[in-house]
Amino acid sequence: MAINNKKAVYIAVLNQHDIHDQLSERLLGYANQTDYEVCIVHSSLKPITQNRNKVVQDFLSKPEYDYLVMFDSDNVPPVDFLNLVDFQLDIVGSLYFGYQKGMIVPWCLERGKDGLFTIVDLKGKRGLIECDAVGTGAIVIKRSVLEDEKLKFPFRNEYDADGIKLLGLDINFCKRAKEVGYKVYCHLDYISGHWVPVDLKDVFALLIEKEGLEEKLKLLQGEK
Repeated sequence: MAINNKKAVYIAVLNQHDIHDQLSERLLGYANQTDYEVCIVHSSLKPITQNRNKVVQDFLSKPEYDYLVMFDSDNVPPVDFLNLVDFQLDIVGSLYFGYQKGMIVPWCLERGKDGLFTIVDLKGKRGLIECDAVGTGAIVIKRSVLEDEKLKFPFRNEYDADGIKLLGLDINFCKRAKEVGYKVYCHLDYISGHWVPVDLKDVFALLIEKEGLEEKLKLLQGEK
C-alpha cells in the first residue's frame, strides 16, 4: 500500500545508548526527501530481542507502510539508502563491517552444506548479490515477510541444548526466512558505517598482518 502514490517506509532506529551524530543527520535527510513517504520512530526497549520484535509489531499495526527499515544507533547508512526500497526485495541490507575474533569482516554471510555460516568472499563482486544472511544494523524488510505466520517471533537467538548461543538475531532471522522461501540480498554499492569501540592495539595488529608492518611494531615496542 502506498501513501500519496509513494512507497511508504517505516524507519525504526534501535537505540539502547547514544545515537551516532551522523545517523541523526541521515535521518533528517530521509525525513526531508520527497521520493518516499516515511515515518521515523525510535525504540529503546531492552533486551534487544524485545526491542526488535516490538518494532515489528508496531510496523505491522500500520498497514499503510510497505517496508520496514531498521537502523542500529551505531550504524551510519549512506545518503541514498532508501533507494534499496525500489528493488522491492524480500530482505536486503547495505554492506557494513563488524569486528569479530580480532578481524574486521563484511557482515554478508553464506551457509555451507554443513549448515555453518561463513563470510562471503567479496573479492571481484559488485552491486546486488544474493546471500544467506545480512546484519540487521541497516536493513530493509518487505511487509509480506513479517506478516508470514511461519516467521512469527521473527527475531530470536538460537541456542544449543546447553544454552550456548549458536546464532544471533540477525543470522537466525535470515536463516528462517530463507527456509520459508524468501530471499536475502546484500547490495555492495551501499556501504554503511559501523562505529564500535575497539582496542586500537588489535586494529594495528591486524594492519601489521595485512601490510607487513612488523618493523613498525618493533619500533613501538622499543626493539632494535
